[in-house]
Amino acid sequence: MGAFPGSALRTALYLATGLVAFCGSAAWAQSEIGPPIRLGPPPDSTTPAPQDTDKRPHAPHGIAADALPPPSPDAAGVLGAHDKPLPGTLWQGMTGATALALLPRIGSTNSPAVQDLAYRLLASPAAPPEGDQPAGALLALRAERLTNALGRTDAALALLQGAPAAEQSEAMGQITVDLAFLSGDSNAACALVHNRDKSWQETYWDQGTVTCEAVAGNEGAARLGLDMLREAKFKDDGFSTLVEATLAGAKPPDTLPTPQPMSLALLGKDGAGLPKRALDGANLAILRAVAIGAGFPADQKLVATERAAEFGALPASKLADAYLALPLDQAEKDSPLTQADKAPPYRGRAILFAAAHDATIPTARANFLSVLLGHAQKNDLYFILVRAAEPLLLQVPPTQDLSTAAVEFARAFYALDRPKEAAGWLAVAPPDQAAALLPLAHIVNDAGAPAWGRAGLTELLVGVTRDAGLVQRRAVLAAQLLAADGTPPPAALLLPLLEAKVGVPPNVVPGVVIESEAAAHQIGGTILTVLTGLDDQGAFASGALMAQAIAGLRAVGLQDEARHLAIDAAIAGGL
Repeated sequence: MGAFPGSALRTALYLATGLVAFCGSAAWAQSEIGPPIRLGPPPDSTTPAPQDTDKRPHAPHGIAADALPPPSPDAAGVLGAHDKPLPGTLWQGMTGATALALLPRIGSTNSPAVQDLAYRLLASPAAPPEGDQPAGALLALRAERLTNALGRTDAALALLQGAPAAEQSEAMGQITVDLAFLSGDSNAACALVHNRDKSWQETYWDQGTVTCEAVAGNEGAARLGLDMLREAKFKDDGFSTLVEATLAGAKPPDTLPTPQPMSLALLGKDGAGLPKRALDGANLAILRAVAIGAGFPADQKLVATERAAEFGALPASKLADAYLALPLDQAEKDSPLTQADKAPPYRGRAILFAAAHDATIPTARANFLSVLLGHAQKNDLYFILVRAAEPLLLQVPPTQDLSTAAVEFARAFYALDRPKEAAGWLAVAPPDQAAALLPLAHIVNDAGAPAWGRAGLTELLVGVTRDAGLVQRRAVLAAQLLAADGTPPPAALLLPLLEAKVGVPPNVVPGVVIESEAAAHQIGGTILTVLTGLDDQGAFASGALMAQAIAGLRAVGLQDEARHLAIDAAIAGGL
């Protein structure tokens, strides 16, 4: 990344945090998982205007000396060539003002397809949009959304660490330290605290020094720093109580003090655990920090891991590890089905997952997995649970004696975009249940799916439910997704739906905006309007809006992304 003035970066950070503070009170900001972490302090209205400090000799009068401008910090990214970055021209055709207005609206969702699009949009290196927005404004907002909407503090930290150390502002330094703590790297955070610019004198740095001394076990230095903070009458907010509890090995306070990233480092030092109900409404960045922290109890880590992984802050493999790391008693091992029903939901899932993992007989493993996935369909964890269980699902061969679980397994493999494995299970499923999966099979892999018959979509779906209203809603959704993905079923199968009236007509504006960006072949604009249109609903958005989102992605050349979004929408809609 090229050099850029510290004052410009500071302006960008203030713009980003100001927008986030505004978003926190806006109606559309309800998608946050807990309150957003403010990246940096509010702007100081007393800060003098930057002066021209360029002391380089100027060219003599009459001689032109054109210098190339430094690369824009907004062009930076963290995705390499093998990480599926979006094109470097993705912002072409969009103004900076529009991008800055829409980026804070990217929400948190449990749809893997939406999570992937959001992460790649925010993390890809690309030339910034046109306009006179402050240099670094786009970079700052991307880092903020990576942190608060996706929980990807590691990527946010990598984005911001590209700024030259000599030109970082104090606000930038604080953000970098917080992100290092949230990423589980206390050593890096404390190195930044100890080696900071000595002109940075805010109380934050004294708290950081106390935190680092306490984490390192230097009790004397930590207490001395804490005494100095008290003498300066700093705004405590429970920080002193937490430091004292950490040093004495005592019970932590009942709330999570500020600064929260430092509080987590202190709480994780000796395994004392989080305050009661501290995870209720916690931000994704906090959940991820607890999940990857080494000093938290297994139960708290599992609760945090489930929620962080559900919204894309951690990979599914981390959830599988957390399930297997939870200590179980002998009764839970001997009678997993019975004990799972009695346990808190997160623990019940861990019991079933461990039982499936440890089972040596395929029928037993299939039984545990079937119950686990069946329960997951009743909440929002299905997407992440089926991915966590993927290695176990692959170990169960499709056989006729497992026909009762065949549809569940076929659906799981379709959700994983594994049509070959799904087809094996479909072949041993009861015919009426297998027929109900035909629309999903065509959404996933139209060319390899079983041929359409004469039965209409509503007739196919009767095999899994007798609720006529639900059947009709699912049939309409299937028709919308198949058409949007470019694989519509024969017209004869759609005729019974011509008079269908389902749901309340959605707000048409998000879909219109998506279509407008897609018609102009603007990749970044299309993805951004899809993300903001779907908002925190993700794959549970209305079928009409989802169809527009899928068609929009296809129009700008993102066929695979469109298909994956269609798969998520189909699974979310019960297909």
